[in-house]
Amino acid sequence: MPEHRTGFDANRRLYAQMQPDAGSLAHLLALRDSLTSGAPRGTRPVPRGQLHLTLIHFGKVLDVHRVISAATGISLPDYGQLLAGYIERTEALLPEDSFRLQPVHLTGFGAHGRTLVAEYAPTPQLAALHAALLTELTGFLAACGIGDTAGFMAGDPNFMFAQTLRPHITLARCYTGEPPALPLAPVTLTPMPVVYPGR
Repeated sequence: MPEHRTGFDANRRLYAQMQPDAGSLAHLLALRDSLTSGAPRGTRPVPRGQLHLTLIHFGKVLDVHRVISAATGISLPDYGQLLAGYIERTEALLPEDSFRLQPVHLTGFGAHGRTLVAEYAPTPQLAALHAALLTELTGFLAACGIGDTAGFMAGDPNFMFAQTLRPHITLARCYTGEPPALPLAPVTLTPMPVVYPGR
């Protein structure tokens, strides 16, 4: 298990995610700034480097191991070996081609609707990619000893949204009130590395 692949030394986050191209990023930044310039007090704009669309959220590798180990007893070396294979297979699934997504609306996510996102319509190609990525995730969890993978994912905060594809890009957090009526443009997205560069 190559340490730089899993990032165990830094408890790195893993995602299957996509980033906007230059034109789409400029649109999203302008949209974010328009939303937050007159936003209610306490609104937190998402930093430029965090504007992305997540297909599959995994979470921090050591934190996830603690949860899985509590359920199955899997050792860290065995988990790491399975994780290295999961990362390689997930990265192999991510295409070189970009995806063009059409906007749906601005809306609130989360229990109180205070995470303001731009939501997009999934394409058949994106849906097929998500299904393949989900298969890899459930296969990894099963290999770790999780019997009811669907139930496990539904009850774990890292995985609870993995089974449903609802493409969106988060623009602001702690947003109160109704989202304003601002024009949304299509976005072009390209895959990012599965091992997230930040901590």
